[in-house]
Amino acid sequence: MISEFNSKIIKYLCLLVFLQACAYFNTFYNAEEHYSNAEKLRIQSLGSSLPAKAIQEYGKAIEKSDKVLSDYSDSDYVKDAMLLKGKSHFFRREYDSAKEVFTQLQDSEEQFFVDETRYWLALCKWKDFKPQPAINDLKNLLSDTDSVDLKSRIYLVLGEIYLANEDSDNAFHFLNLGAETSKDRLTREQIYFQIAELSYDKKIYEQALDSYKKVLNNSVSINRIRESNLKIIQTYRLLGQIEQSKSRIEKLLLNDDFSSIKADLRLELIKIELNQGNVAFAIESLDIIAQDYVNTKIAIEAYYILSTLYLESPNLDFSKSSFFMNEAMKQNANSSHKVLISNKLDAVANLIKLDQLLKEDDTVDKSDTFYRLGEILAFDLGNLNDSINYFENIVNNFEESSVFPSATFALYSIYNTQNNSRASKYKDTILSMYPDSDFAKFIIKDQNLNTSHKPSEMLLEAESLWSKNSDESLKIYRSILNIDSSTESSNIAAYFLGYYYDYELSDSDSAIVYYQWLASNHPDSKQGELAQKRLENLNVQ
Repeated sequence: MISEFNSKIIKYLCLLVFLQACAYFNTFYNAEEHYSNAEKLRIQSLGSSLPAKAIQEYGKAIEKSDKVLSDYSDSDYVKDAMLLKGKSHFFRREYDSAKEVFTQLQDSEEQFFVDETRYWLALCKWKDFKPQPAINDLKNLLSDTDSVDLKSRIYLVLGEIYLANEDSDNAFHFLNLGAETSKDRLTREQIYFQIAELSYDKKIYEQALDSYKKVLNNSVSINRIRESNLKIIQTYRLLGQIEQSKSRIEKLLLNDDFSSIKADLRLELIKIELNQGNVAFAIESLDIIAQDYVNTKIAIEAYYILSTLYLESPNLDFSKSSFFMNEAMKQNANSSHKVLISNKLDAVANLIKLDQLLKEDDTVDKSDTFYRLGEILAFDLGNLNDSINYFENIVNNFEESSVFPSATFALYSIYNTQNNSRASKYKDTILSMYPDSDFAKFIIKDQNLNTSHKPSEMLLEAESLWSKNSDESLKIYRSILNIDSSTESSNIAAYFLGYYYDYELSDSDSAIVYYQWLASNHPDSKQGELAQKRLENLNVQ
């Protein structure tokens, strides 16, 4: 009887142990399951914010891990639960909580947990705006670990950190190492995407194309697959491989999995038509797509492209450009193109006013108006080709105009930038007709010419003479103003004279003469602004 009784106790104890083991295994398994669900959602949302559902799943993983730690503190799953909990806090951006958990794992006797702890604590430093300490820790860990998987993850993070720090050379180096060593599909996908994006931004299009294709071979994220396909299409277009771009667009348009980017695909087709010179067709298509996708980024970009087309010949029309800019700004969506448009709105509005002034007012100074039109087109809107027409009109027809030197120099600058031989003609005009101007000074320095610039030399002479012979120095300063009142040297000379009479001699009347000269001739210069402020104080006194 006693033997039978003992046998039953042993069976019950074994059953109890078994059930307890099952309990803590199931609890940890549930924690892992929630973490896995969160990871799937995070991966699917790569490139956008973390979904609320993923945050909730990470939270449940933390709850289940806490249960393992509190109810089954002697189980074999304690360290695994702590690591799972720390990672979940990290992805929820609860970095202090993550660091607290990982720190507790630092003294583990198992190398796996020691290495993982060092890795995740380094990531926490990065997220805590300490990139260099994070880099140092990760590089040290690279030397210490034998885990190929961990090394791949370290390469990826180092690449991301250097990418964030705009160090593209190091970013390429570590991302490529990560791609070469990784055996994990997700890690490879992330690395190839980073390489592709970096290559695309640096206009290394062949490398970008190859990397985007590798992303498709490794990705499980539909968003990443869609994004990479779009980039492949764009890269083909930028490489001039139009048929490949068109072919991929046509296939994707027939695939329901890509219905969410149908508008993007249509827009890419229009851009291809533009590249092939079918401008009239593109204009009509852009207007249609903008109306088909009202209040979207696609509509804004379509209107933006239309506005730029009407800022260039042969479609140059300032009013139409303004109309499409305003249509874009009305769209109830955020887009980087709105920022580009807002930077151009005032410039285009000024173009419209100046153009109307030429048409409606016979008394307007045409040369000045032509110059302002050319200046806005060239230097505010980047349309050099059409600006040339306005500047050449001045040079050919208004030689006595006050803006003739500026127009001549503008033509020199534009043609010189384009490596056009016509720049030489305008350079010679500046050097022969306006040798003392700042335009001549710029050309002499830019072309490294063995030619003197009189105002600059006189200014240096006046400055060096001041301590030895102040009277002679003052004469030279005054002479500089008589050579060419438009130069930077004259600004400096006038302000020096005004300051000298104002503060050294307390001769406010003489000082006011030079301050007023600056305020009248160079109001927007640094010296002119200082002179105007001082004039206000002197007048008060």
